[in-house]
Amino acid sequence: MIITRILSTLLLITYLVSDTSFNSAFAQRRKADPNKEYPKGYFMFPIQPGQQASLSGGFGDLRTNHFHAGIDIRTGGVEGYQVYAAAEGYVSKIRVMRGGYGNVIYITHPNGYTTVYGHLKHFNTRIEQYVRQKEYNQQVWDIELSPSPKDLPVSKGEIVAIGGNTGASGGPHLHFEIRDEAENAINPLKFGFGEIQDSQAPVIERVILKTLNAYSRVNGEFGRVSIAPTRTADGNYNIPTVIKAHGVIGLELNAYDRSQTSPFRLGVTEVEVKIDGNTSYKLNLEKMPFDISKDINVHIDYDIAESNGVRIQKCYIADGNRLSIYETDQNQGKIVIKDQEIHQVSVEVKDTYGNASIMNFSIQGDQPNEVFAEELAEESNFSGNISTSITENTLAIRTKNAKAPAAILQYKGIPMAVSLAYRRNTESVYLHDLNKGIADFIQVENSSERLNIKQEILPQKGQYYSESNLNIDFADALYDTLYLKTALNGNRLSINTEKIPLKDFITVSWTPSGVATSPKTSVYYVNDGRKYLGGTWLGNQIQFKTKELGDFQVITDTEAPNIRPVRIDSTELRFTISDGLSGIKNFNCYVNKRWVLMDYEYKSNRIWSIKLDESETFSGDLKLEVTDNVGNLAVYEVNIDEYIATQRAVRKATKKSSKKTSKSKKNVSKSRKSSSKHSSKKSKRKRR
Repeated sequence: MIITRILSTLLLITYLVSDTSFNSAFAQRRKADPNKEYPKGYFMFPIQPGQQASLSGGFGDLRTNHFHAGIDIRTGGVEGYQVYAAAEGYVSKIRVMRGGYGNVIYITHPNGYTTVYGHLKHFNTRIEQYVRQKEYNQQVWDIELSPSPKDLPVSKGEIVAIGGNTGASGGPHLHFEIRDEAENAINPLKFGFGEIQDSQAPVIERVILKTLNAYSRVNGEFGRVSIAPTRTADGNYNIPTVIKAHGVIGLELNAYDRSQTSPFRLGVTEVEVKIDGNTSYKLNLEKMPFDISKDINVHIDYDIAESNGVRIQKCYIADGNRLSIYETDQNQGKIVIKDQEIHQVSVEVKDTYGNASIMNFSIQGDQPNEVFAEELAEESNFSGNISTSITENTLAIRTKNAKAPAAILQYKGIPMAVSLAYRRNTESVYLHDLNKGIADFIQVENSSERLNIKQEILPQKGQYYSESNLNIDFADALYDTLYLKTALNGNRLSINTEKIPLKDFITVSWTPSGVATSPKTSVYYVNDGRKYLGGTWLGNQIQFKTKELGDFQVITDTEAPNIRPVRIDSTELRFTISDGLSGIKNFNCYVNKRWVLMDYEYKSNRIWSIKLDESETFSGDLKLEVTDNVGNLAVYEVNIDEYIATQRAVRKATKKSSKKTSKSKKNVSKSRKSSSKHSSKKSKRKRR
């Protein structure tokens, strides 16, 4: 402890006598040498350094709305592991929050890098005291702080925190990141931590070939073809059958990394696709910019992810993707087949340690077959069912047993004929390129269907839509052209589907019918469960923001949150708090009208007191106020001393009752034994 203080003091003196800013010298060196290797051995492992470690999450893992920006170090499913500063530096940022990284600290180092430690149970005594003082000064629990270099200097190997399970964590572990001076997340494993061992190659589980426009086919059809490759004797993969294709094709990949020290699926960091020996697409996940990390939603096949939860990455650059982690050919990684030749495709997948798996297969150019007039002359047994879907910019119309040479599309009454693209067994498929015009009505033979496409919304700033009772400002939120569909039904609103990603908020102004306007009436996203979005009433219209398309509902919440005391005594105050609809917004605890800091774990609905001075005791009047997101207030009030006395009396009475019950049971047992003895004696006398 004395050594740690001496090192901290020396470090502090170093900061105070420095003429330049903390990072300036390093920043200049990096600018002069941008290709400099990441320093191996500079950082120590933050959990049990020197011992073999296991990961539950890797850098670049495909997560909801983001790439994983660090590594998740397993702690055996328990809290309490000591967390060490990876190198000397100073605590430059601290956050305490209910979601995200929970309790998290950022340490900036002399070489310009910053290390991040998330989901902590609590900080060390010095940092904890600093944070508590700020929380008490501001009378808030969730807080963000930016200490100066002289406030909280740390030494390499100093215990800065205890590992935990705070924030949006699925179990106890340490989330660890390394960021550069531009706030890019860098793969921590590039810095050479010997505690992580990985000699196993990635697994290629599935490959998908997908048509990207109305003129493309895979095995003669429009849509996706999903194939599980075969594992070969050398550990690589192939697809034994030749795939036939034409036009612009997207290759998508379901692959993951594995390690002998972890049972979890981890992300792959490098993917390279070659067509006839030439690289068409290359992914290198060494560095990740935070500001556009949400673009993962166009890096993966978002439709599949929303439908079944599997995140499959595209091996081409989709429209609107701003990530700078790719190298591609002139086709942006898309496979273009215009001939009838056989083309060799090779896909190599690597992890951080260079372990690689290779998959090989062949694609043969295959010109789409024309549908001849004599095929259509047969008698039709059209069932009248029309199904439609929109993929990229293609409207696909599918019917059973129809023989019409064309489907008739209309937009605002103007007709347009779309020729039959192909037939498969009894299904007829008509494909329309929406770039040539959108449609709101379809007719095939004597059957029709209304598509309800209201407007084509382009992926550019300033796009706006308006109809009776509904206005939508799309700002700059679209990745690709949106063929807008809306539906209003009382207190429910639908905007397209949850399978279309947004990169930012849209603003919706909606006049629901049959709903009384009230500050307690808000908008909820109701696609998967129920999520509070809020909103502001402007007369009989409610305005709200959303980063997701899908279904919305206006709901009134008049119920106050629930408060249940768990422990109230002179040393600690503990409660569970919950809310059934809009959710907890804030809480405040007072003892004798003095504010008391309460820590919060939202996953278990627990709050508990954190003292500024550990020697103080709780006594007198307690008041806890809990407010939900629409302003419903719950108040719990009690005199602490009276509560303690009552609880003591209850425990005493319970103990006394328990003793009486126990004594009564003993007496009954004795009585039974006596009765048994007496009965036995009588029996003996009778036998005599």
